[in-house]
Amino acid sequence: MHPRTLLAATLLILACDRGAAKDPPAAQVVAASPVDDKSIAAPAVIKDKPAKPAKPVTPRLSAKERASASLDRTAAKAQASSFREQLKIGRQAVKDKKYAEGITAFTAALKLDPNHAATLAELGWAAYLAGELDKAQRFTEQAIAGDASDRTRGAALYNLGRILEDRADKDGAAAAYQRSLALRPNDVVTTRLAGLTTAGASGAGHECDFEARPGRPPQDLCAALVASLPADALFSEHGCVAEDSEPGEVVVDAAGTPAGGDPVTKIDLEIEGGIKVAHFGVTNILESGGSDDAVHLAVLYADRWSTISLGSAYNPGVGYIGESFTVESVEAKDLIPGGRPEVIITLSRERHDGDYSENSTVGSSERIVAVLGLDGEAPRWLGAFAVAAVEETGPMLDGEPSEAKPERTERKVDHRFDAATGEVELIAVSGFTPTTPAGRFKLGALPAACPAALDFLPTGQ
Repeated sequence: MHPRTLLAATLLILACDRGAAKDPPAAQVVAASPVDDKSIAAPAVIKDKPAKPAKPVTPRLSAKERASASLDRTAAKAQASSFREQLKIGRQAVKDKKYAEGITAFTAALKLDPNHAATLAELGWAAYLAGELDKAQRFTEQAIAGDASDRTRGAALYNLGRILEDRADKDGAAAAYQRSLALRPNDVVTTRLAGLTTAGASGAGHECDFEARPGRPPQDLCAALVASLPADALFSEHGCVAEDSEPGEVVVDAAGTPAGGDPVTKIDLEIEGGIKVAHFGVTNILESGGSDDAVHLAVLYADRWSTISLGSAYNPGVGYIGESFTVESVEAKDLIPGGRPEVIITLSRERHDGDYSENSTVGSSERIVAVLGLDGEAPRWLGAFAVAAVEETGPMLDGEPSEAKPERTERKVDHRFDAATGEVELIAVSGFTPTTPAGRFKLGALPAACPAALDFLPTGQ
């Protein structure tokens, strides 16, 4: 499971004393309706669609606006001091092997800054040393998923490998060690990975795998997915983004009784052979306030469908944290000779995150292009790459000491698909550091196999 799917976990333990989130979800949501067995195909007897009522528009806040709205500037100076004190107490407790005290202190610190990667990693490690493997894995995966430096994420991935080894997940541990080494060379990690692979463990990750769902695709894909989610005490409710669906057709039976009009997921593309592609958003409301909103991609066949998470936006409503994730476009093009057209998906994500220990903020945005292949019996990613990335740093609180200098960096590449060879050329842009190494790559052999795999490539931080 990709770490982002667990990013919301801190708030259950760390903010249970909070009320509702300070700002509303980024998109209007409607409660998911029960799943029925209707197919995507329209009924045979159809009346004209009724006029669609105007939907109230909920303002979409940017990641920076969300982060600013959730920061209590009046109390932030005192909170920063408390954060540093709890961090100091937690580290000393772990050093003294008082792991329960360490967990309590790190938990208190994370009430103020729930997305602080180093503290999440230290909490996860303290839980591991205390033998609490569920808690250890949850917080360690959160540390990996955040906007941390390569060094911090590499260390957390090593910790995750140790946790997974103790849980007898040798393949998962090997994958974690491989990702750790990609971010920072380390002899200890190399040795542990060698021991696992010699014993037959596979280091292949599963973040690029679609989830196969048998049976005819339902009309409301979001409702079906929400109905399949396991019970989780983290969330008070799940909802579907209203803009991703439209009213279904209205049919009339022999007695003249109208029926239908239920939500139908909007289809982005229909490919030859009746294959359809759609995306939709699921808003997961946290019990502690705020939300963790995910965007899913679905590929629909006549008798089955497959889904995968494209990305998510974590907005806990506390601390200086704000995220957004958007599907900009979905289009079909012939990029490889022969077979069905490929699907090009353009994504954008933005994050703003403050660090109470350093009085600093990091704002980042990224534009991603991903390519999906539809030949064969199941969808398959052919690669993903970032075409633009911006990072800004600066103080979180003006007038207070800060370790962050105001800086802005921007990276870019141009890209060109060559349909004659099935390759993509990534071209350096004059005056900019490339977001990914320039060169020609076969589709299916890019450095990142899918959007989620981009999270495990070195960033130079």
